[in-house]
Amino acid sequence: MDFDMMLDAAATQKWMGRLREATSAISPNSGALDWLLRQTIHTHMHRIAVLPAFGLTRGTIRVLDVGAGTGALCLDIAWLCGPEARIIAVDRDAQSIALLQDLAARLGCTIESRLGEAYRLPVASASQDLTVCRFLFQHLDQPAAALAEMIRVTAPGGRVAVMDVDDGAWLSYPGEAPVLEQLNEAIRLWQASIGAGRQIGRRLYHLFRSAGLTELQVLSVPRVRLGTYYGRNHELEAHHKAYYLNYRDALIGAGLITAAAFDAAIAALERSMNDDDFGFSSDFIAIGRVPYA
Repeated sequence: MDFDMMLDAAATQKWMGRLREATSAISPNSGALDWLLRQTIHTHMHRIAVLPAFGLTRGTIRVLDVGAGTGALCLDIAWLCGPEARIIAVDRDAQSIALLQDLAARLGCTIESRLGEAYRLPVASASQDLTVCRFLFQHLDQPAAALAEMIRVTAPGGRVAVMDVDDGAWLSYPGEAPVLEQLNEAIRLWQASIGAGRQIGRRLYHLFRSAGLTELQVLSVPRVRLGTYYGRNHELEAHHKAYYLNYRDALIGAGLITAAAFDAAIAALERSMNDDDFGFSSDFIAIGRVPYA
């Protein structure tokens, strides 16, 4: 593994600044994807911290990013691995792919984008050294089938990595207000009704083991609600509030929460932020190697 760029703090900070500048330039005109682009900025240090776990190298490594969205992960991989890396990004949404290509052009990264589904990847079998996805499985109703496709396109000896959430790994001090707990439970129920749900992180090891992957690792990736810097970060707080507001109509329409309870939960969230309460969560990364036949 080549750690030269990863250990160069100055290069990393420069890259983070470039990505923020490029993302901020296109975000205002991105419509419904504005929140996702802003999340790319707010979670950047989180992504940088996990890159070494993927076993990346500089040179002609072949990497596939499944459900790449606007490119948060594959852009970081392209930066780290250099121009000789062959990186493919697959997503089902044409606007996301277009924004990814815009960002790649602004940042001087070479990424091939393809429209496609996680259950039928438009990629040849055994053609990738590393196949990754981030925050996709929670949205899928058949995560095992998607994992099987990721394995199919990965060469024997190559690696498959899945990063996703688990809301059960959340703690706070002081404890959350009951009305905010009610809102979080409504989101979990709604997400579970359309996909694998927001407790998929704990299932990753079993999914990987059942799929026949070897050399399994499951890593915990902690996040503390402090933003990029110590103490309060008003930009990040506004982004966190927007996360909840994006669910409002769907949750109320599904009968999972009333409008009054939703609004009370948002008020409780604002009080928690104003009091600078402590919050801790953890994402999970499962990594496995495709066995030789």
